[in-house]
Amino acid sequence: MEVYLIQHGQANEQVVDFYSQPLTAEGLAQAQRVAERCRAWGIQFLCASTMARAQQTADAIQEKLPEVLRWDLQELEEMNFDDLLGEPNVGPRIAAWTDRQLQLGWERLWTRVMPAWVRIYLYARTNGLERVAIVAHASTLTLLLLNWLGLDWRATARVSFAFEGGASCKVSLDDEDNVRIEWINRVG
Repeated sequence: MEVYLIQHGQANEQVVDFYSQPLTAEGLAQAQRVAERCRAWGIQFLCASTMARAQQTADAIQEKLPEVLRWDLQELEEMNFDDLLGEPNVGPRIAAWTDRQLQLGWERLWTRVMPAWVRIYLYARTNGLERVAIVAHASTLTLLLLNWLGLDWRATARVSFAFEGGASCKVSLDDEDNVRIEWINRVG
């Protein structure tokens, strides 16, 4: 199985509502470029975060591949305020969170993303879908990569990955689920 992790296009961070930040003009262009790459890769199964910026990126892909099977999953959303389980004294901007809040956020994100990945994986394997694209956010994609490296959310304190708008990462899983990371943060 080939899994393509795709960072959504550049988002308009001027929009206050974290969930509905749309893509910028550059982000829309990035989405079109990644859509062309998805067509070349022959994506069969497209899964996307329900946040607006990921939805717009997935929409661009689906325009190029109208027959692709698509799942939109809340579990693939960016780490967010909801992951802190209503903890008081915290705002929606992750950059302002304390180390303890970040740890809780990573842990809760892990408990969302891993079951979603298992559902995606089992569905793809059961239905013979060999090329899967996941359009999401840096935090979500980071946890997927850590999982394939045999690590979990606790490794975020010492391991990070760079993801640019519209960039992709290719992970190959063989029949024994051995992992080969083909590339990370490929823009072109």
